[in-house]
Amino acid sequence: MKPRTLFAVGASLLLFGMVAHAEVKVVADHNRNEDAGADFKFKNVPPPARNDAAAKAAFTLVDGQRDPNGGDVLVLHDGKLPAEEDAPSDNFFFRAGTDGGRLLVDLGSAIEIKQVNTYSWHPNTRGPQVYKLYASDGKADGFNAQPKKGTDPATCGWKLVADVDTRPKTGEGGGQYGVSISDSNGTIGKYQYLLFDISRTENEDPFGNTFFSEIDVIDRKAPAPEVVEAQAAQTGREIVEADGGKYRVTIDTSEASDLSDWAHQELAPMVQEWYPKLIKMLPSEGYEAPQSFSISFSQDMKGVAATGGTRIRCAASWMRQNLKGEAKGAVFHEMVHLVQQYGRTRRSPDATRSPGWLTEGIADYLRWFIYEPQTHGAEITKRNLSRARYDGNYRITANFLNWASEKHGKDFVSKLNAAIREGRYNEDLWKTLTGHTVQELGEEWKAELEKKLGSEAATPAAPTSPAASAASATPAASKPNTLTDEEKQAGWKLLFNGQSLDGWHNFKSDTVRPGWQVKDGILMCADPRNAGDLCTNGQFDWFELQLEYNISEAGNSGIIYHVTDQGGATWATGPEVQLEDNAKAADPVRCAWLYALYQPPVDPKTGKPLDTTRPVGEWNQVRLLVSPEKCEHAINGVKYFEYVLGSDDFKARVAKSKFARMPLFAKSDKGYLALQGDHGQVSFRNIKLRPLEGKK
Repeated sequence: MKPRTLFAVGASLLLFGMVAHAEVKVVADHNRNEDAGADFKFKNVPPPARNDAAAKAAFTLVDGQRDPNGGDVLVLHDGKLPAEEDAPSDNFFFRAGTDGGRLLVDLGSAIEIKQVNTYSWHPNTRGPQVYKLYASDGKADGFNAQPKKGTDPATCGWKLVADVDTRPKTGEGGGQYGVSISDSNGTIGKYQYLLFDISRTENEDPFGNTFFSEIDVIDRKAPAPEVVEAQAAQTGREIVEADGGKYRVTIDTSEASDLSDWAHQELAPMVQEWYPKLIKMLPSEGYEAPQSFSISFSQDMKGVAATGGTRIRCAASWMRQNLKGEAKGAVFHEMVHLVQQYGRTRRSPDATRSPGWLTEGIADYLRWFIYEPQTHGAEITKRNLSRARYDGNYRITANFLNWASEKHGKDFVSKLNAAIREGRYNEDLWKTLTGHTVQELGEEWKAELEKKLGSEAATPAAPTSPAASAASATPAASKPNTLTDEEKQAGWKLLFNGQSLDGWHNFKSDTVRPGWQVKDGILMCADPRNAGDLCTNGQFDWFELQLEYNISEAGNSGIIYHVTDQGGATWATGPEVQLEDNAKAADPVRCAWLYALYQPPVDPKTGKPLDTTRPVGEWNQVRLLVSPEKCEHAINGVKYFEYVLGSDDFKARVAKSKFARMPLFAKSDKGYLALQGDHGQVSFRNIKLRPLEGKK
């Protein structure tokens, strides 16, 4: 029989390209988002089984990093399926920003394999499957059971069985995918080992790794497969349709049932009305906004809200406190990001990304000047005039964009949006659209504000953005990011040179994501949606650390020490010194506390835990001492508390915290320093460290 590829028609859409090898045939089906269900029913691919050979097999991650937001490899053969299209914990996927990895399946002994079936489900680019399947009986000379990326498995005892790629030629391909690999002779071969060499579906943004839901291996001689029963959808989920059913939104309050009534009565009508409007306000050639997305409320989430792909996550605790205030507007802001989709569009190799201040500024412009202008939430007053700068971010930039729209046409923001999404944005665009540079426009806007408000002094702007406020916050005589002769003699070292990201990398990566930037001598998390945690290249055991930070409104960050690569996240191994805007951040753990473990004593003047932080827009000094004898936390020269790592008291507190479930937490006496970068804008400078000798 000749090699062949079988092209099947799925339940609702044509199958996409496959490649077949030898007598093997590959069939794939695709259920569109609106047709997908928790039972994973396909026209030409069998449904997932619970008694297949993979159920008792050993799954091992050979290469690549599991995303800490997803499930472990166990979810691939536990006989359970996701109940919805965007359920990270019910799927296995590789870490954001990485190019897939390799997965080994050891069946225990060689069996006659009838089929290998793989299943995935995601409403966006993480739905399609791209992988090569290799097989081996383990008997070949030089057999390598765990070949890393860069090693061709065919050179070390493996046979290439199939090359799978279910990506559509156009669009993002969201939905449910089933792939079945078989042979017309009834058996693929007699093998003990399977190796999946998995690639990401796209590299336009960090979110291209497939959500794999299940992998089945069917033994030709085993009993007939038993179909997996679909999980019941969680209670607290409401499906909302907009624009006559064209758009479908899942609102999930299963973790916050007390918010269900508000979500139904207040949030759902807003989504139904404004999502179609936003799509019309932010068009670009050939672009189609997601037809389905989800809004979920998380009990454990820090901050306010965040958007990733087609999923909006909201911090339930913050929402509860702001139901009569900014709650709906905060979700609206995230809904703008969902429509923007700047990171997911096709870009030419030399295209540039939008700066974070503009992405956020557009979202806040639509919120404060189109959705809820009556609240005057982005108004510039005498009180905040000194911080007005075009790239001040969020509300400040929103005010600038509103002024520009009034001067240069109501479609001005729409034109900016189209250029960003199509990869055409650069600073020359401002001159093309207005005849002026963005800096000139910013000066004109600021001058009009000063005239309107009767400002007496045209002092240099000190923007809301913590990074950009450095110049005004630094005394003229001081030199940030330098060491005095005395400090050098005492053994202090600079961890940040004020000019580049040398000496830093993202957690479990060799590079730094674009959300981290250096500007005006400041190390800043400018775009928390594309930053992640930043780690030092060097590792430290005992030390004294000093640094200055400046955080955004409601911002949340942290300094994590003794971080190792063994955990799924920085905080899975290293204790975290919390950094946040104590005035407006949602997380009840306040600045300089050791997260979930230690906090300062009550200040008798306020009746609340000691708080010496300065307000948003001002720099704060942190001192962290980590030694075998004791650890100390201090803010702005005031000591908060001390503790001893590994002491009985420390262990008892860990045992009562969420870290009790993390076996590697605080177990290492050495590791990286990490700056948290996924909960809001924050800037750092003067990061210096003095190593200490330890006797522990």
